[in-house]
Amino acid sequence: MGDQSGAALIVVLMLLIIITLLGLASMRGAIMQERMAANTISRSLAFQAAEAGLRQAEVIARDGSLSFPASGCSAGLCAMTAPGNAPVWKADSFWSSDKIRVGEVVGKGDAAITPRFVIEDFGTSVNGGGISDSIDMSKAVPSTTEQSVYRITAYAATPNGAEVIVQSLYHR
Repeated sequence: MGDQSGAALIVVLMLLIIITLLGLASMRGAIMQERMAANTISRSLAFQAAEAGLRQAEVIARDGSLSFPASGCSAGLCAMTAPGNAPVWKADSFWSSDKIRVGEVVGKGDAAITPRFVIEDFGTSVNGGGISDSIDMSKAVPSTTEQSVYRITAYAATPNGAEVIVQSLYHR
């Protein structure tokens, strides 16, 4: 019995170290999963706000009288981009400039997000057979075969950095 003094202490200390390491690993995994869930929620909120901005812009395109500038963008309306050139909304500071249109706030409190959008002149298209190919079912079937086409781009960002850009082509 005298030869084993302290052996139990060493075994217990080793077990405590192993249990501590397992606990730290599981805490690290739980924290990572919490961060992933928060990022998923944040991206979902940004997507919903961008989608709301897209719908707001489609209402403007449907109901408004649009007057596009000769070049560039002004107050959320952008001239047609020359073939081969990058769209203006791809520029780094574009979404914080005065060239955009700001939509209505989506959400409340800390979850409030303000979407931003632009409506680009995309030329005209010929509609075949008098049937509307627009996703907007409230819009009447056009009586003429030529329609204006607009590319609508909406952007939304959350305070913690999630950013979403969505687009649609709108025929009027």
